[in-house]
Amino acid sequence: MKNLFRRKAQEESAVTIWAPVTGKLIPIQEVDDPVFAQCMVGDGVALVPETEEVVAPVSGTLTQLFPSGHAAGITTPEGIEILIHVGLDTVELKGEGFTRVVEPGQFVQAGTPLIRLDLDKLKVTARSLVTPVIVSNMPSVENMEKAAPAFVHAGEDWVFKVWPKR
Repeated sequence: MKNLFRRKAQEESAVTIWAPVTGKLIPIQEVDDPVFAQCMVGDGVALVPETEEVVAPVSGTLTQLFPSGHAAGITTPEGIEILIHVGLDTVELKGEGFTRVVEPGQFVQAGTPLIRLDLDKLKVTARSLVTPVIVSNMPSVENMEKAAPAFVHAGEDWVFKVWPKR
């Protein structure tokens, strides 16, 4: 009985990260970029987007939204920093194919649209559309649980859960 209460308390302290795009969920180790695949900037998962909207995967403060629109960072109230990086080497596109929908500094709810993608253009110009979604401050994380590879829907399916250090 004691373990049941401990498990319930642990589940309640988890921060759930929802899919920021609709598409195929893949392990971060399969990303064709060593910085992400080897978790040099953080751990998480990656998605291959099939729709043109990137939404907030968690509620928090939008701490970064790159001028090019290719990446966004959100800090949760628990202090977990989530980075969404749309595509690989997409900073080189200088904003072509990306439209920012929100501005940095504002509090966003999970599911709030952040970026609109021109998928037709990006499929031609981007090296890859694989989109890493990572925790960029892993020292703040006690534990992480990742969802199994699958097709996921933005804002509806969780991709990983983290338990902040106390």
